[in-house]
Amino acid sequence: MPVIKKSKKTSPTKKPPKALAKAQKLKHSVAYYDCCSQETKKGLKGVKITQICHHCKHNSQKLALVKKQEREVEKKKIAEA
Repeated sequence: MPVIKKSKKTSPTKKPPKALAKAQKLKHSVAYYDCCSQETKKGLKGVKITQICHHCKHNSQKLALVKKQEREVEKKKIAEA
């Protein structure tokens, strides 16, 4: 007799882990691409592209916060003028 595997039931209110991980990755994608473009403009200089991508992936959140702070400073300057 064949073995029938039963599928696991998931609750409709919770996101599956893959969808949640994908949503978090897309959060700072602009900062990631900016980082990658800046690093490649500097030149690779013997560094592998995968290492640059890894660096930018882990630092994209910090870069996004820095850019946000810079925009706030610019908004204050414009408001004062």
